[in-house]
Amino acid sequence: MQPCCKQSSFLLTALLAGTVTLLTVACAATGEETPALEATPGAEAAPLVSATGEVVPARYAALSFSIPGQVLELSAEEGMSVQEGDVLARLDTTTLDAEVAQAEAALAQAEASLARLRATPRPEEIAAAEERVAAANARVAEAVAQRDALYAGITEDQIHAAQAGLLEALEAQRRAQQAYDFFAYAAENWDSLPHIDELEPGDRTPLDGERDARMVLELANRQVAAAQAYLDDLLDGPDPEMVRVAEAAIWVASAQRDAAQTQLELLRAGPSPQEIAIAEAQVEQARAALEAARVAQQQGTLTAPFDGTVTALYIDPGEWVFPGQPILMLGDLDTLRVETTDLSELDVVRVEVGDVARVELDAFPDLELRGRVTHVAPRTSAGSGVNYTVIVELDEVPPAVRWGMTAFIDIEVDE
Repeated sequence: MQPCCKQSSFLLTALLAGTVTLLTVACAATGEETPALEATPGAEAAPLVSATGEVVPARYAALSFSIPGQVLELSAEEGMSVQEGDVLARLDTTTLDAEVAQAEAALAQAEASLARLRATPRPEEIAAAEERVAAANARVAEAVAQRDALYAGITEDQIHAAQAGLLEALEAQRRAQQAYDFFAYAAENWDSLPHIDELEPGDRTPLDGERDARMVLELANRQVAAAQAYLDDLLDGPDPEMVRVAEAAIWVASAQRDAAQTQLELLRAGPSPQEIAIAEAQVEQARAALEAARVAQQQGTLTAPFDGTVTALYIDPGEWVFPGQPILMLGDLDTLRVETTDLSELDVVRVEVGDVARVELDAFPDLELRGRVTHVAPRTSAGSGVNYTVIVELDEVPPAVRWGMTAFIDIEVDE
């Protein structure tokens, strides 16, 4: 405590001792019994609870990001005074920005779909749907006609003509066979034929005739086969593969017609309550996705949660940080107070809110500060031992007092 207070206590003790001596002498001189000395209430010192503590701000926090990322900007500096809401640091949010833009587009699309669903169909929309139905019906009719043409293209005249062509080919084949047989026989009996010695070089022989007759016969055989195949095709009907293709075209055209007709009917009837509900749910889902994307985007910006001073920086621009990693320390240095660090369980039970406290700082041994207890912790503080934190709000804080200074606290308590 202050030296003047210690001197006052010494003088008070000396005066009391002198008074007791004088009374004793006086009583002895008169032969009377020395009366007992009763202590004056104001003369007794109040009981004290002493503890060590430190100076801390009423509000302070180690700030961090809740998402990982690379530090793009660090606008805070040590010793800088900031106000609530000031931007202290930013992460690179390129990916998050793109997700927000994508979510905004999805919401706009969902809202447009809902608006179209709720809107009454315009006459031109119904007319266009009717035209699509008519066009689809025309395609069905065309496909059916093409299939029917495969069957309707075969007539009795075509069959009779094919039969006549086959007969002509057979007759030509018969004549070619006779000619070939003749020349083949002549070639086999070449040596016995008369006048063979009279032939001149270059004259045709039966061997030449056999060769030519064979070529004519082969051609006649091919013509017979072709005529027979053509007649068989006419008698069997259209090509099965062509029929399958035509039937498939009819099926596709019919499906398109049914879809166009259904769309027209839905357009005339308007949306059902279920369709409206689904579209509304899609809008709400898109809106929630956008809100989540914006929240993630905002988490890439670190702002001051209260007015204060930046007292420490733990990272540099360009570093990669993780969720919860301390970025900086922020404290409100205008609200410094004292917190105990070693108040035992035996002493804390004697302390109450409102008790007067005297505080001395290790850095200023000649300075005594006064204050009152404003909070008594209901449970032990973290750390070794069983200690409780008591907060003392100071009546006045000199400008030279700093966060973290060691304090010695005397709390006046009741007996």
